Amino acid sequence: MEFYKLEIKQKENVHNIVLEVAMSFGGKNSFLTVIEEMRREKTNPLLHQSSVFHHPKFKINWTKVIHKDSLTALFYAVKKEETTSNILENLAPKDFKNTLNMIKALKNVEFTVSPKVDTIQSSTFPLFSEVGENDAKISIVFKALFFYPLEYLKKALSYEIREVKESIQEDKEEIK
Repeated sequence: MEFYKLEIKQKENVHNIVLEVAMSFGGKNSFLTVIEEMRREKTNPLLHQSSVFHHPKFKINWTKVIHKDSLTALFYAVKKEETTSNILENLAPKDFKNTLNMIKALKNVEFTVSPKVDTIQSSTFPLFSEVGENDAKISIVFKALFFYPLEYLKKALSYEIREVKESIQEDKEEIK
């Protein structure tokens, strides 16, 4: 999973969403610090039986308990989506069944970020941004908080959206 290998529109979309989430957490550095602290937990925060992750600055609630099997299938699906963009495509029958069961179990899960300090804004986001008959799309916000590596997030946050005309002009100048 490499940010700079994405198409321009995908980069812009990821940049805009991750930047918006970072600003809701009080800025880029604050957001990256929060991600680092969440990742230091001994067990994945998503496995908390109370469906709550407490942090000194905020808490995240989700609407349903996520079990280890579902979490494993979910992370496998995230990796699959990053490489093929369809989490149900070309799966072995057992993996297809596990992934489909995970989607059915978690399709209505929503996360709510509740601030404990003024620098963080309250927000809600779904686990799946889209669920169809033959595919499901995992929310970029979920992937940013719980899956994407820090280096990926840093690249997404520092990405600069340039106008297409500017980019073409720069490419022409480089050729000369």
